[in-house]
Amino acid sequence: MTENEAPRMSHHILSTSATLMGISFAIVTLVGAFGHAEKTLADDFALLSLFLFFAACLFSYASIKSRKRAALYERTADAFFVIALVSMTLLSLALYFSLVR
Repeated sequence: MTENEAPRMSHHILSTSATLMGISFAIVTLVGAFGHAEKTLADDFALLSLFLFFAACLFSYASIKSRKRAALYERTADAFFVIALVSMTLLSLALYFSLVR
């Protein structure tokens, strides 16, 4: 299967990244509203996740709209998406350990 025949993942990355970006935004808001921003790294990881998912959204949208550089944009969106998932995992750990204490 050549690169042109490979299934495009940009649509999936775009919708999933947008959803997870909204969740990250909600976590930033809730952590700040409850006054835990100074005590935990959760808001920092949530902001990092939010920006990484936003970058994944932008590059996946660019991949959908582009003809010449679609594959490059899709690989970039995929990389941002994976890094954002790692950041979201760190966010989950930060929230867990802040609530367990």
